[in-house]
Amino acid sequence: MKAEHRKELMTNTLANRLGETIQGLKEGPSRGTLLLLTAIALIVIVVLVWRYLASSKEEADSARWLKWDRLASPEQLDKFANENQGELPGRLARLEEARRNLHNGLRNLGDVGTRNQAREDIKKAAETFDKLAEELTDKPLLHQQVLMGAAKAHESLGEYEQARKQYEELTRKYGSTKLGEAAAEDLKRLDASKKNGDLDALREEFNSPPAKP
Repeated sequence: MKAEHRKELMTNTLANRLGETIQGLKEGPSRGTLLLLTAIALIVIVVLVWRYLASSKEEADSARWLKWDRLASPEQLDKFANENQGELPGRLARLEEARRNLHNGLRNLGDVGTRNQAREDIKKAAETFDKLAEELTDKPLLHQQVLMGAAKAHESLGEYEQARKQYEELTRKYGSTKLGEAAAEDLKRLDASKKNGDLDALREEFNSPPAKP
């Protein structure tokens, strides 16, 4: 009798559970279940989108660096810099442009026939270096280079106070590096030139129109 009673209880329990399950299916999932399923679905979608975007950015970055490696002319460099201004390869291209303009300007500054163009080249270099100095604060090695380039460009234009600020920033932030040490020496040179009047003479010469041949 006991065995039959236990069997009957088990049968009734299974029947009740089956009935509850069927009733639950008829009524549909509860509000809590729906919210949980919705949250899980959103998480899955976010993860999938993130993985897709990360993969796309990685592919785009790889393509940019490949283009950067294959640049072979100033024209290609200019185009690449304009198309990728917000990306690190594009900033490196702008840095190369600024270096080229500064180099050409300093090379031609002493020639009467090319002095005006030389000044324009140096001004372009100074503007680009200044912008990059704001954009590359999180890249210490590059930041040092653009600060030094900006200081040299402004000094070459006779803008000694601006050059001094950038030499000082370079010395303050990167005093233990080679460029920081060089900037400290440049500050001493500027101070000595100002004291003996050389800076005023240089500024006057720079601002005067080139003599006609």
